Amino acid sequence: MAFAQTPGRPAPDHVPDELFWNHGYEEFAHEGDDPYLAISRLHEGPGIVWSPNVQFGAPGWLVTRHAYVQEVFTDWEHFSSDYGVLGPMGIAWKLNPIEFDPPQHHYYRKILNPFFTPVKVRDMDGSVKEACESLLAGFEERGACEFIGEFGEKFPSYVFLDLMGMPRDMLPRFLEWERGMLRENDPVKRAGTMMAVIKYMEGFVQEQKKNPTTELLKGMVSARYNDERPLDDGELLGMCFLFYIGGLDTVYSVLGWIFRYLAGDQALQERLRDNPEDMPRAIEEFLRAFGVASPTRRARGDHVFHGVRIKAGDLVKPSTPAAGRDPRAYENPHKIDIDRNSRHVSFATGPHTCLGMHLARREIRTVLEAFLSRFKNIRIPEGETYEYHTGGVFGIDRLPLTWDRI
Repeated sequence: MAFAQTPGRPAPDHVPDELFWNHGYEEFAHEGDDPYLAISRLHEGPGIVWSPNVQFGAPGWLVTRHAYVQEVFTDWEHFSSDYGVLGPMGIAWKLNPIEFDPPQHHYYRKILNPFFTPVKVRDMDGSVKEACESLLAGFEERGACEFIGEFGEKFPSYVFLDLMGMPRDMLPRFLEWERGMLRENDPVKRAGTMMAVIKYMEGFVQEQKKNPTTELLKGMVSARYNDERPLDDGELLGMCFLFYIGGLDTVYSVLGWIFRYLAGDQALQERLRDNPEDMPRAIEEFLRAFGVASPTRRARGDHVFHGVRIKAGDLVKPSTPAAGRDPRAYENPHKIDIDRNSRHVSFATGPHTCLGMHLARREIRTVLEAFLSRFKNIRIPEGETYEYHTGGVFGIDRLPLTWDRI
């Protein structure tokens, strides 16, 4: 990659010429037919660069090297999660607990952690499988589907709706809102969608305070912050809004990339079908290779990070898609090898490790087992292709599949 001096470059004075990267993250990742290969071109250059458009038109530092991404996630004293996504719209509360740093983050996680332990997630197994089976029934006999629209988007959304005690007939509206928030480039339209979701969540929180409908919501409305006081409306809204974003977008995105890959690897389909004990390792390798989210951080103060001067307030974006394909961390990083030890940062690490990671693994395994036990030779039909988007989350928009019945 070339990082040549650019006259009139749109970067602050503390960014040296050799670290100025005159590209937008989303557009660069969308060059070609595979965003993971596209973004991996950055590994030819420095492990951290300045982009004039690192996220939604905002400038900042893009971190791509695995070791650097891991360090940003763990070093909350220099890289704060208090980014303030909703602040520009006049919203006083924050996404909870993701936009809080320790020690406040610890108090909120203490409330939520008991509902997302491996044991609690196993207790959800019945409802997760039911959501999967109900969607499969719609196309199983047909021998083909458009995976994203008919299954991928809906499945984790059903799990989220059940977890939150919301009716499944809300799904079309939720998906419309999700696309408007996470994939809309027009900031006015994106803000309008966010306000629509917030308005709905405000009414939902008031209803739940009177009569909580699930175990999770009962725990939230009866919780006490640091064992001292009940959560206020803003704290509850921040939790519900975050569950909405996380529950509807990330798992479906990972599933899309997994099935896009499996559709071209019949041998791995057979291996996983015949050797279910290999499934956990395969899931970790898929998560390593197909990191989808890049959580934003904000520099707390002036700081030198691996020789790079970062100023207070700088936006910092650690890219998990790039980190998972770093040749310094993984031999032959673009090869899916379920026998490798796939330690990864796709769920972040440190205090902000993904709260729902056990549930996400359970959802992915449920879907893989359901499809592989029914279908063989899963493939993209001849003459068809897939469509994808980049941005804050890498995801697939359309994935036609066909198969042979077992």
